[in-house]
Amino acid sequence: MEEGTEMEVEECVSQNGNSIKRFGLKNSIQTNFGDDYVFQIVPKDDWSLMAVSLSTNAVKLYSPVTGQYYGECKGHSGTINCISFSAPSTPHVLHSCSSDGTIRAWDTRSFHQVSSISAPSSQEIFSFSFGGSTDNLLAAGCNSQILFWDWRNKKQVACLEESHVDDVTQVR
Repeated sequence: MEEGTEMEVEECVSQNGNSIKRFGLKNSIQTNFGDDYVFQIVPKDDWSLMAVSLSTNAVKLYSPVTGQYYGECKGHSGTINCISFSAPSTPHVLHSCSSDGTIRAWDTRSFHQVSSISAPSSQEIFSFSFGGSTDNLLAAGCNSQILFWDWRNKKQVACLEESHVDDVTQVR
C-alpha cells in the first residue's frame, strides 16, 4: 500500500463575511480491492478509523492517515447499504445495514458482530439512523416502510407503513 501527502485545509471568507473552511484531499491511499466495488467510505468522527463497505458484503477498516489495514467485519449475506460509526458513548462500535434484512453492530477492535436486529419478513434495509435522547431509538428504511426499534431490547416499537409508496432509501 502506498500513501501520498496530507489533507489540505484552506480558510476563506465568504461574500457575507463568514469564515468558511474548504477541505482538499492531498493524500491518497493506494490499495487493491481486486474486482470488488466500494459502496461507501465513512470516517470516524475523530479520524482515527475509516470504514469501507465493499461488494463482497464485508466492511474493511483502515487508518485514514496511514492507510494501514486493521481488519474486516463479515457476516452480511446481502449488499451492505449503509455504514455508520456509533455515538461517542460507544466509541468502538460500527453499525451496518444490508439487503439481507439485518442491522448489525460490530466491535471495531475484534471485528466481531456484537448485536443484530432483523426486519420482519427479511425486508431489505436501505438506511438507518439512531436518535432519541439516549441514541437508543433506531429508525430504518425498508421497502415502503420506516421501522423503529429500541436498540436496548431489540424490540420493534413502531412501523410507518402508509406514508410512502416507494422504497425508503434514506433515514437521517
